[in-house]
Amino acid sequence: MAVNKQCPRCGSNHVQLSNERSKHGCLWTLLFGWIYIFWIFIKWIVGLFVFCCFDIWIAMIKKSMGKGYIWRCRKWFSGNKRIFYCHDCGYNFKS
Repeated sequence: MAVNKQCPRCGSNHVQLSNERSKHGCLWTLLFGWIYIFWIFIKWIVGLFVFCCFDIWIAMIKKSMGKGYIWRCRKWFSGNKRIFYCHDCGYNFKS
């Protein structure tokens, strides 16, 4: 997967994509676990709605035009944050 991002600090194209996952401890799970499970349920409902009402139709239109499509519902289902790291100046930035 080619990433054509530029570093906002130095303008270099020598950046690397990194995925981060947030992790919580046992105390957090005991206190806020039910809220977290409710949030995951809502997140999946929104993701399925985006998938059914938007992504499928746009993907079919792009396929008929002979172009590729990046699925929008991916970010709803994955818990990863996209963080880029610049190899020239060492700056981390989100995109």
